[in-house]
Amino acid sequence: MLSCAVLRVHRRVRAAGDADSCDRGTTLAGSHIALPDAFKGKINIIVVGFSRGSQEQVGSWGRLLAADYGHSGEVDYFEVAMLGTTPKLLRSMIIKRLSSSVPFDERPHYFPVLESDQAWRAVAHYDKPDDAYILLVDGKGTVLWQTQGEPTNSAYGTFKATLAKLLKSQLGQGSAQHSTAAH
Repeated sequence: MLSCAVLRVHRRVRAAGDADSCDRGTTLAGSHIALPDAFKGKINIIVVGFSRGSQEQVGSWGRLLAADYGHSGEVDYFEVAMLGTTPKLLRSMIIKRLSSSVPFDERPHYFPVLESDQAWRAVAHYDKPDDAYILLVDGKGTVLWQTQGEPTNSAYGTFKATLAKLLKSQLGQGSAQHSTAAH
């Protein structure tokens, strides 16, 4: 389960008034988002980086996702940079550097997290600081599949095949629900 920005591990429902800053923020494009609301009922791809060393892998996944799914109506993707452990004095400088390095049309998909990353680490099964962590998440915030590391041909092929199956399954469920509602 992914909530509190994909975060309140294993909790779907938050108590009324329990709004944490880890589930809302601002993309590099300046848009305010709140997760899991931003998932919009779709399958979402979340690429998470926990260290400066993971930036290359996160960027490589991001470029592939932008090329293959950047204009998709079926899926959305977010690249998440964990900055919660970064000294507060450096955060704005890092965000400015990220903003200048991320292409303009990809900025709406890039979301820096400024709070603790402990729940994200639990959800991603974090074990290697310099890896990118890729999560396929449904519209409610439930993790459906995940992997980590570089987007090798094999890893990206497995990812695409898994996503295609999830989309086909989601389409089948939508058709079945529509068919049932019609009767």
